[in-house]
Amino acid sequence: MMFDWAELLQQYGYFTVMIGAFFEGETVVVLGAYAVQQHILSYWLLIFAAMFGGFVGDQFYYYIGSKFGYGFIKKRPKLAEKFDRASSLIDRYPILMILIMRFAWGLRTLIPMSFGVKKYPLIRYTPVNLLASFIWAWLVVTLGVQLSHWFENIWQSLLPQYHDLIISGAVIVCLIVIVGLLHAFYRSKKRHDPSAKN
Repeated sequence: MMFDWAELLQQYGYFTVMIGAFFEGETVVVLGAYAVQQHILSYWLLIFAAMFGGFVGDQFYYYIGSKFGYGFIKKRPKLAEKFDRASSLIDRYPILMILIMRFAWGLRTLIPMSFGVKKYPLIRYTPVNLLASFIWAWLVVTLGVQLSHWFENIWQSLLPQYHDLIISGAVIVCLIVIVGLLHAFYRSKKRHDPSAKN
């Protein structure tokens, strides 16, 4: 199922960020960063909402791995292949892997699950995961706010200079669409009207 994160964010704010950080990752957090840039959301509240959602998500996947073990992964060939790759890294660099797992696209859900499968002590996993979730949330929100500010400045600087060009381009596109629709309508009418063929 596809979610319209922008609409949900507008309606439910920080709660949407928490849910988005639990499931989706960066997408909803970056949208939240744009809302911060527009003074709709608070910078630090957004960071803590994203941090909480990400932290709970990683704890949940750890629990799944701990509860269902390797059998859960073995039934899913793609996960099993990734598990073998991640497992040796977890054995050698457990703390580092917890710190970077939210940046490991493609392995984001598997790594915390793997910690659960391997029965890594929860008392060690949890505080490091909390720190990792904060670092991830702070970095994504901060970069998102800066990029939003940068893009808005570029757009504002281009708009006065190319205002006439943008308007002209929009008019041309509308004319092309109208002509295309009329042409399609004429062809459809001709196809269904035998007298029009003569």
